[in-house]
Amino acid sequence: MLRRTATVGIALLACLAGTGAVAMPAHAWEPECPIDCDGGGGGGGGGGPVTPPPPAYNLQGVIQLEDTGHEGSWPLRRGGVKVRGYSRLATWSNNRVDANYINVRCSATVLSYSSDDYDSENNGALVDVSFWSPTVPVTGVPVQSRTVTVNCTHHAEKNGVNYDTTSTAQFVIPE
Repeated sequence: MLRRTATVGIALLACLAGTGAVAMPAHAWEPECPIDCDGGGGGGGGGGPVTPPPPAYNLQGVIQLEDTGHEGSWPLRRGGVKVRGYSRLATWSNNRVDANYINVRCSATVLSYSSDDYDSENNGALVDVSFWSPTVPVTGVPVQSRTVTVNCTHHAEKNGVNYDTTSTAQFVIPE
């Protein structure tokens, strides 16, 4: 059996050698159209893949600290922060542009307490919310227990295209 397998293998190699199965160098040609071509240009069949244009607009999501406040007196002093969150639709050169629909939803959380606000508008370029975080004890309380985390989601729709982003900020309520 081993003799038969060896004979078949030798015959196969002789057959391939007789038909010109030799190693040939690879040839490379420049593509007719680079990978990011736009399908334009002259001639033939239509080019390669098209790189989509960047989104026409930029949805900006911003969170700002507006104020800090306290109530009560030592040792029962409590405090909170007033925050503003807004969504703004703009061109890439930072000019405001009206969206068909735009909204912002923000929440402020400190310890296990939270407060939130929401606003939306049709045919507007900017919507904002301004609200106070929950108040918590601040006298002699460690910083991590006085840190307010603000999370916002921002959404806009313009000409059938949806734009979405999120933003997060942290603020410490002073003692």
